[in-house]
Formats: sequence, C-alpha cells, structure tokens
Amino acid sequence: MRVAIAGAGLAGLSCAKYLTDAGHTPIVLERRNVLGGKVAAWKDQDGDWYETGLHIFFGAYPNMLQLIKELGIEDRLQWKEHTMIFNQPNQPGTYSRFDFPDIPAPVNGIVAILRNNDMLTWPEKIRFGIGLIPAMLQGQKYVEAMDKYSFSEWLK
Repeated sequence: MRVAIAGAGLAGLSCAKYLTDAGHTPIVLERRNVLGGKVAAWKDQDGDWYETGLHIFFGAYPNMLQLIKELGIEDRLQWKEHTMIFNQPNQPGTYSRFDFPDIPAPVNGIVAILRNNDMLTWPEKIRFGIGLIPAMLQGQKYVEAMDKYSFSEWLK
C-alpha cells in the first residue's frame, strides 16, 4: 500500500520508517528543502550550522530513543546542557537561567528551581515546589487530568 505523509519532521519521518518496516510504501511530502521539521539543522554555504530551534527532544522520550536505536544512529546524538533561559519582564534586557543538573527528573527540576535566585524568591520557590508535587508523583496521569482546565483555572 502507498501512503502519503505530510511533512518530513520527526513524526513524518518516523511514520515513514515504521510503514516501510510493515511493508508499505510511504511517500513523504515536505515543502522545505531540509528535513527535520521543528528540529531541523543544516549547514549554510559558509559551513556554519543553523538550527531551527523550535523544539527539542529529551532523553526521557522512550519512543524517540527506541527509533534512534533502530536506525543505529545513537553515536550521532549531541546531548546539550539542559538550561532554560527566560527574559525578565521587570528588568528589560536581563535574563534568568534555570540550569538542570545531569541527574534524573524530576529531581533535576527541583534543583534548577532552588538554584535560581534571579527570578524567584524563596517563598516563590516553595510555592512552585509545592505546586509541582502532584505532577511529580502522578506524572502523565496528572497532566491528562488537568487538561480540562484553562491555565488561569489551573493556577488557582
């Protein structure tokens, strides 16, 4: 069976791989001249690398890691330091960093929150940490249960 796939991002390319494994003929349609969608990277004419930078994938994505193993390209991964940088609206032109240490989640997130002194006060860190407890204990089940709320409702 021939199957058309719209987009050569991670989802489209992995879909094509698994369809091929199942004996089908995928036809991947991509409007850009680079593959990868929101995680695309390419070299320009001068040899400089560019990254789309719109999305990333983490080591906690088991399906993606499995796909990479099946393709035999684990040695090509370049894991980057896990840092989140935020613009500080009350101080234009300044940024605040959350540096996640190389320890298992969600503990790495707690450490990143506790280390940040530019953006969060200690009372805010405590409130933030308490608010994250249900998500840390329940994981995806909590995320799905909260999906019915708007952001402002969830904040209450």
